[in-house]
Amino acid sequence: RSRTMNDTRFVIYQSRVAEEGSGGACDGGRAACDMKMHPLTRELYVRNCDRKVQGNISSIYQTLVSLANLSHRRFYFSDEIVNVFLEKMERTIEAKMRRHAADLACDVLDTPLPCAIFTHILADKFGKSATLAREPLSPTLVQALLRAVVEQKFEQPDALGDGKSPSVRALMRYLSGAQEGTMEVSYTKQRQKQKEKQHNKSHDADTMEAFDKKHQLPVSLAMDDYFEYTLSPSTDWVKMSLQLPLSVPILQLVYTLDGERRCASVYPTLQFLYSHHVQPGYITTEVKDLVSPIGSSESSESFCARFLHAVEHAAAAGGEQLLGGAGSSAAAEAPQQLRVQVLANWIRRSPQYTLAGLRPGVYLIGMKEQFNKHDLAGQPMQQHVQFITDETGFVLLDRSQYPNGKPSIDCFGAYHIEQYIIMEVLSKQEVAQNVLDYYAHNKEKLRQGVQNYTEVQGKGFVCWRFLRFHQ
Repeated sequence: RSRTMNDTRFVIYQSRVAEEGSGGACDGGRAACDMKMHPLTRELYVRNCDRKVQGNISSIYQTLVSLANLSHRRFYFSDEIVNVFLEKMERTIEAKMRRHAADLACDVLDTPLPCAIFTHILADKFGKSATLAREPLSPTLVQALLRAVVEQKFEQPDALGDGKSPSVRALMRYLSGAQEGTMEVSYTKQRQKQKEKQHNKSHDADTMEAFDKKHQLPVSLAMDDYFEYTLSPSTDWVKMSLQLPLSVPILQLVYTLDGERRCASVYPTLQFLYSHHVQPGYITTEVKDLVSPIGSSESSESFCARFLHAVEHAAAAGGEQLLGGAGSSAAAEAPQQLRVQVLANWIRRSPQYTLAGLRPGVYLIGMKEQFNKHDLAGQPMQQHVQFITDETGFVLLDRSQYPNGKPSIDCFGAYHIEQYIIMEVLSKQEVAQNVLDYYAHNKEKLRQGVQNYTEVQGKGFVCWRFLRFHQ
């Protein structure tokens, strides 16, 4: 009954075990014995297997497929239903499932050997239940169970329109784990994997947590047909809203550059807030008020214009206050010469992201694949984006205007020190630490190396080993 029982060796250690030969092996003596040979072990194992026969609709469906192959003397099964989600969206799942159930009934029940095997399997399973063992398995009942298994496999209750009798519903509840709903309860092996996966997630600091209700950010839109709604990207506000920036910084820091105190603010897209990289404290009433107009008559251009106005107003009104105030924490790995202080950081440690630089001190942070040169045309802020990098330092896009057409560490762009300070705070990447340390102690060598770099091997300091520093 088990794929591992015969290959598993059980070793049990017990204190004060009698010397070998001083007692019977498994007859009540004190000597050590093989646990698999003990009668109680087999009794408990068989009892456990009998209790786990329910809740395996997937296994029964795969058995039906195997019996259909047996009736045709073939090894592979060609299924018309390939992607259940797309079939549901296109509303073709019921017709295809009806043909599929009819084909399985013809292949399995109209062939003597597969029909006998399937009936025997059902009788053996129901025989483990005291209440269902007395139910006679007539050919009509077996056919009804086959159709019900197909329905529940594809999560389409009563789609075949034959109306289940009380006996069929009782038998299906037993096969599905005695649950009341229509969703399938997977068989034991899969449940064990799910529990193990959930256990591993609980020990992972980067897992998604359920935010408190006051920190949740619900965004909802109503439409008659979602599938039709998504066919028009220009009016699909669900997708468009995920690209919109929010004018409350999720990361804000100050640093010293060339004797001048500067401020850098990172603003998230709406999609980034639904990742597991955001701390719940960021979602305040102010953030919720920014999101509330989404889905109304306001266009994405108007929303982004309000974002730019809010960013400019914040820089003008609170810039001096931010630069003069003490930071909440200092970046431990950053060189002391830069005097980096983090004023606010609602991003969890080591996130996966893409960072778009709009202008000095203003950045957008999105999901790992949210900003790239292929999808940039659909980004409402795309005209303001100067460069895009990811958390490892790779430059995905660079529109920076350098003097004389050569890259420079003094101009805002992929080689500017500011974005590497942000990378150091968020990701603790080695390339960021190298750049900051070299900038603090060997700035002129770094400047000459970047100016002489042809960018043939790539852009950004991630190509560190190809930079030939001026000696």
